[in-house]
Amino acid sequence: MLKTDSISKLRYLMFALLVCAVASLRGQTLYALKIDRNIRLEAKEITAQYQPRLVMGTAQTLEFQSTVARYLVKKRAVEQDRNLSPKAKYDILKRLSSRETSEMVDVLESYRWQEYMRIKTYIQPIAKPLDLTENLVVQEQGPIE
Repeated sequence: MLKTDSISKLRYLMFALLVCAVASLRGQTLYALKIDRNIRLEAKEITAQYQPRLVMGTAQTLEFQSTVARYLVKKRAVEQDRNLSPKAKYDILKRLSSRETSEMVDVLESYRWQEYMRIKTYIQPIAKPLDLTENLVVQEQGPIE
């Protein structure tokens, strides 16, 4: 009876772990589906713009591109949210950009990260509302120096 009780608990534990694993994989799959072809292409183009300045290896380039794609998904969600004012969108996009920059610390070496921070505003500008009361006109930053 003692053996059956411990086997029963072990089966229950294994089943619970299996359910958690399946739920985790499903979440990752749903997230991967959100990164559509257009976002992947845009992430690839953005990465290509950084490449001459950052000179990343293949694995690092793929990780960089993946990070950019994840943040592009979030950026699109904010831009398409009609419930947000232009000022709120701008604030959220600035925070997202800051998080993306922080996450790149794990992808890039410190000297590459410093260069990334220096050129990011030129490659990935955030449109800033000029007049926050009317929210009609936006200003973009100029070309890279």
